[in-house]
Amino acid sequence: MNGSQRTNIGIMTRSNTDFMPNWDVPGWDHFNVSGITNAFDCQAACDNEDKCRAWTFVSTRQVNNNCFLKTGIPYLQADTTCTSGIKRRQTNEDQLIWVYIDRTLSQLNPGAGRYSLAGTLWLQSQPVSNQCFLQLNIFIDHSIIEVFESEQGRTTITTRVYPEDDTARNLAVYVNQGPTTNEFITVNSLDSWILDSIWT
Repeated sequence: MNGSQRTNIGIMTRSNTDFMPNWDVPGWDHFNVSGITNAFDCQAACDNEDKCRAWTFVSTRQVNNNCFLKTGIPYLQADTTCTSGIKRRQTNEDQLIWVYIDRTLSQLNPGAGRYSLAGTLWLQSQPVSNQCFLQLNIFIDHSIIEVFESEQGRTTITTRVYPEDDTARNLAVYVNQGPTTNEFITVNSLDSWILDSIWT
């Protein structure tokens, strides 16, 4: 795989999702809070609103059009004008995980859809090891890609891609911007099967 054409399927998390400078979570807007002048007040507005699950404060926008409360948890996008956060869960042990399909480099066709699709999971660390475990099932059927969280069925993503390059059929596993402390990412198992056709 030379990396010129590929579809990335992965998981992403951050150690702190409560308050994230330079990140946007675009989408799922349901309310724009008036009278907000800073990101801390926008965060407080989300904490005090029952439907709010995430928020974004945009520093370059005028007051009354700069604090957006969200009913879902969209996928992160880097943006130096934004500060975003995810509402805290009642248990501190829960870790937020984004499961995503990144189609940015999936196709050469300029008219093809390239936006990422993502779902979220809250994983609870194990009492003794303080580790979080996640199992994903990934199905690729010609142009269709499906991702399932198989343990409890908490998220699923389905999309289509049409790669033109033969090298895009290869598979690679890698870590991008992995932990820099004493934390570890462990792949317990990686199994693959070639499924028979349902047509006889």
